[in-house]
Amino acid sequence: MKEKAPVVKQLYRLNVEPRVIDHLSKLAARTGEPKTRIATRLFTEAVMSFKPEKAIKGKNGAKP
Repeated sequence: MKEKAPVVKQLYRLNVEPRVIDHLSKLAARTGEPKTRIATRLFTEAVMSFKPEKAIKGKNGAKP
């Protein structure tokens, strides 16, 4: 049986616009899921799906 990798939970303090909090509160009320869980899931999905543009070139424009 394979062992699962440990999950590390890092808490972040983010400055979030009030309208984002309102939307998050409405979604939490509608689904019954805690706001923190929804926020964590959305943040994780956003970070994991981020793909930087081709701006990873060197200073002179050469490919790495």
